[in-house]
Order: sequence, then C-alpha cells, then structure tokens
Amino acid sequence: MKTKTSITGNIFAWIFAFISIAPFVYVLTLSFLTPNGITFGYYYDVFLGSPQYLLRFWKSLCICLVIVAGQLVVSILAGYGFAKCDFPGKNLLLFILMILMVLPLQVTLAPNYIMLDKLGLLDTYSALIFPSIFIPLGTFILTQSFKSVSEDIIDAAKLDGCGLFRMLTRIVLPMNTSGLVCVTLLSFLDGWNMVEQPIAYIKDFQRYPISVALAYVPPADPTLQLVCCILVVLPPLFLFTYFNRELVEGIVLAEVK
Repeated sequence: MKTKTSITGNIFAWIFAFISIAPFVYVLTLSFLTPNGITFGYYYDVFLGSPQYLLRFWKSLCICLVIVAGQLVVSILAGYGFAKCDFPGKNLLLFILMILMVLPLQVTLAPNYIMLDKLGLLDTYSALIFPSIFIPLGTFILTQSFKSVSEDIIDAAKLDGCGLFRMLTRIVLPMNTSGLVCVTLLSFLDGWNMVEQPIAYIKDFQRYPISVALAYVPPADPTLQLVCCILVVLPPLFLFTYFNRELVEGIVLAEVK
C-alpha cells in the first residue's frame, strides 16, 4: 500500500513538474525558430548586438540590488526589534504589520503616488526604490527567524560587551542565513517583476525597467520577444536554482515559529 502511494505521489509530482516547466521549454524552443529555420541571430542582437536591451537589463538589475539592500537593512533592524526587544505596543505593531502584509499592492498605489508626488520623486528611479524597501514581508520573515536565537546567547553576548551592530553581524545574522537568503530572493523577485509601480509612478519610457519595457518589444517580431523573455527570466532562475535549499528552509522556519 505504501509503495502504491509513493508511486502515485511521484506520478503527480512529475505531472505538476511538466506543467510548470512546459511554458519555459516552449519559449526556449521557439526563440531559436524563424520562418527560415533555426537561428541564433536574435540572441546575438539582444545579448551583444543592440545595447538597448542589455542597458535596460543592467539598469533593472541595479534597481533591484538597491531595493534588496535597503529592504535587508530595514528588515534586519525591525525584525530584531520585534523578536528580541520589549517595548510598549510591540504586539499591536506586529499585528498591524501582518495586516499590511496581506493588503494587495493596488491598495497602496494611490497613497504611495501622493507621497512620492509631495516628495518630488515621481518619474525617477527613487519612486520605484523607496516604496519597495519598506515592504513588511521581509520584517515578518526575519522576526520569526530571529526568534530561533536563544535568549541565553543574547544575554551572554551582552555580558561580553557586544553592542547591537556587533551582535547582529557576529551572532544573530550568521545563525539565520536561511532567513536572510529567503528575504533576499523574495525582495529581488518582487522588484524584478514590478509592473504596476513603473506604470503608475514613471512617465518617461526610457526609465521603465525591463519587466515593463518587455511589453513594448515590436509585436511584429515574436522571436525577438521570446529572446527578451529568456533574458528577463535568467536572474531569478539562477538565484532560485542556486539558493533553493536556503529559500525553503527560510520559509519553513518562518512558518513554524
């Protein structure tokens, strides 16, 4: 009976894996095909021949790296405060944080637009970066992750004269690498795939990240569109493949605490 259950589970796993990977294989296959046969010319145009695609790619990558760095700083400090510090209203603030975490992005577009307009940041890259830094998901994940650090370790570090910065860098963060990787990957993916924010906050087409500019590739050339899709999917595909174990461990740790 156990063997039959295992075989059934494997069959369903293969079916779901095939359904998940089939669109990518389809796009990858068609990206080499033209009415005249197989060609690598479009890959040369996108990756080497024309700077417009790669330039936008690197700009988008830089935006995402700044978002990831800012969100890590905010999430680490706030997560440590919620996990290891006692202050009035902590539980209420954490509850509000959880409510904000489940709000759809569209709810915050108008308030963010008004705030960015008052600050004079509309139609700049800062309009994409600043709101993305303060997304509450990273704080929630690291709050749950930091709770795994024993209070005895924290107290011993304080007795040895460790300040906050040294305690974080030497003790807390090395013990929570899975949570850090999880926040890094999720924040990168969120920034890399942003669509509504650039359309709402930016008017200049040249400032659009590649996730939005992809829709403006000439529709008369579908093979070029497919090659651009491959270019866009490469960074998240590499990160999720390389850090898959840490991502799963970080999510599981956040759920069980």
